[in-house]
Parts: sequence; C-alpha cells; structure tokens
Amino acid sequence: MTRTTRQMPPTAPTTGSARPVGGGGGAGRGERLRALDALRLLAALAVLAFHFTARDHTRWGALTGDVFPHLSAVTAYGYAGVHLFFVVSGVVITASAGGRGLAAFVASRVSRLYPAYWAAVLLTATLRWAWPGFGDRTPAQVAVNLTMFQDLFGVPRVDGVYWTLWVEMQFYLLVAVLLLVGWSRRRLLVAATWVPALCTAVVLAVPRAAGVVTLLGYAPLFAAGIVLHVLHRDGPTVRRWLLLALTTAQAALLAAFAQAPAVGDLVSRTPVSPVVLAAVVTGCVGLVAVTVLVPRVRAVDRRWLTAAGALTYPLYLTHEYVGWALIEVLAPHTGRWVTLALAVTGCLVLARAVHRLVERPLQRPLRSWLLARLTRAAPEHRRPPGSAG
Repeated sequence: MTRTTRQMPPTAPTTGSARPVGGGGGAGRGERLRALDALRLLAALAVLAFHFTARDHTRWGALTGDVFPHLSAVTAYGYAGVHLFFVVSGVVITASAGGRGLAAFVASRVSRLYPAYWAAVLLTATLRWAWPGFGDRTPAQVAVNLTMFQDLFGVPRVDGVYWTLWVEMQFYLLVAVLLLVGWSRRRLLVAATWVPALCTAVVLAVPRAAGVVTLLGYAPLFAAGIVLHVLHRDGPTVRRWLLLALTTAQAALLAAFAQAPAVGDLVSRTPVSPVVLAAVVTGCVGLVAVTVLVPRVRAVDRRWLTAAGALTYPLYLTHEYVGWALIEVLAPHTGRWVTLALAVTGCLVLARAVHRLVERPLQRPLRSWLLARLTRAAPEHRRPPGSAG
C-alpha cells in the first residue's frame, strides 16, 4: 500500500492456483480446492475495502475515517486480508512445489507472477504520471519496479501494494532451498517448526529487523499453510495439530505486537485493537483450515469460484490508484455509497481485462519458454526416492 506515514513491514494475494496435490491420507492427487479461490478473492476485497474506506487519504474530499466513521472501524481490519493471502500461499505453493523439480518451480512462479505484474506497473506508472496529486515515478524507478526487486535495491515502489510480492519471493527462496536439499514431509515440518519460531523471536527482540527482512513478520502464516497442506495430504496427528496451533499463535502474537501499531498509523481516525487484529488473524488461519480439511467444504466444485479467484491477483495489483482516481472523480457527484460501488466495480472490470488480455495469453508460453531454457542449462532437480510432498 502507498504510505504517507510510518513505513510498515510490508498490503497478494497468494499468486498460485488453488490446487493442493493430494495423496497419502488426504484427498486424491490433482484435486482442486475451489473454495480456496473464494478465499483469495475475499482477501483481495478485504484489502480493497481497507484502502478505499479506512486507509488515510483525501480522495473523498476528507479523510476516509471521517467519511466512513462506522464502516472504517470494521474495514481497518481488512488489512488482515494480507494475512489470509499468506496462509493460502503456504498451502498452495507447498503443494505445487512438492510435485516439481526446481526448474519447473521457478518457471511456474515467474510465469504466474510477472505478466499481470508488468501490466500493472506500466498502468499504474502511467496513471501516476498523468494524475494530478498522485506523484510520479521516474523512468529508471519504473524500470527497476518491473524486475520486482525494487525493495531489495531500495527503489520506491510504483504502487505500495507490491510489498507483499517481495515477502512471497522470500518464501519462494525457502521453498527453492528445500527443493535443492531434497523435498520430504519431514523437512517441511522441520522448516515449519523452526523457521517461524526463529523469525518470531527475532521480531520480538529486534522489531526493526522486520523492516529489513520483511518475511520475518509473516513467516508463521506461511508455516501454518505448510502444516495445513501436510494435514490435508497425509492426515492428522497430534504433533501436526500442535504445530498448527503454535504457528497460529505466533502469527497472532506478531499481528498484535508488530503489525497493529503500524496499521494504526495508517488509519488515524480509527483505533486499531491489537487483540482484535490478533483474533482476526487467527480467524484467517481457521478459514483456510476449514476450507482445506472439512470434507464438505473441500468438495465444493463450482467453476465460477475459480473464475472469481482468477481476478484476485490483477485486482490486488491494480486496485489502489485506479480506485482512488475513480473515487476522486465520482465522489463530488454521486455520493459516497454509489461512488464506492462504482469504484469497486471498475476495479473488478479492469482485473478481468488484465486476466483475459494479459495473463491468459502469456502465462503458458512464458512458462514453456522458461522451462525449456532452465532444463537446458541444468538438469531438472529430482526428488530422492521415497520423498513425499
């Protein structure tokens, strides 16, 4: 998200398809959990509501907390849509990586992340250049943003929401390490045990560290997703349930200690309770658990859910500045509620266009091209015999 106040450790949705791979004690191989697509869209809409009705800005002609004094008290917690994204990502990325070698994983992630992202960077940069009051970015800054490594180089983001992509990239690096050393259920659970514990300890001891290595503040959420994937694939054990409870508690603790104060800085007219935010984050893990583990929910098979989920990533990438521009134009003429409805609708239409015109045509050819070159450069990393994903 764009910040005019204190910098937060990083507001994507998860950027994988909701297709955990079953096996063992879980569901069948290739099962698509369509309800996860609905959760992804819910998370994106929660973040959108946060930016439009709670986040401090004056596109409405006054601060959002004054325009929506009651609604903003609820949508201020829409920031936790990011936490929901990260739990879903822990499930989906772990599941998809387990059946692939390193080259296939890299090709899949690059082809999934970059086409819509490139379109969003160019669109938002153009809007910021053309729109009075947004403040533009230099061509050099836009070029660095196109790499998705702007945070690594200390270059201002074209859109503040891109911070979550850098957090995701750090998680992907950990997944890549596991693929290199050998993918197995045991190593997954060891990583899900010690990485979030160490990250939580570092953030509590040195809060500034979360602003340097942004994954630190959110590692327990990815770990909870990993554990949920193992529960889904291989069935429950006492140890796995305890590990899920531990990672959830760590995520809630970090939300209360490290993230609630920073969110409060962004919504100056609305008090943000650390206890409530921690409870909302706990609920995010619970939602994913119900979706992944409850047979009746897991069996939901409505193709429109997948179509809705496909809007999530482009909606997340493009909604902030486009929505603010629509609000600024419409608010003086149509009133707050009609303006809000039209801004959300406009953002959804744009997301649909990016998905149809950019993502769908480019993803598969880009993945095939990358995979061919990566496998030519180095043999596909293979899992050791008997390893489990």
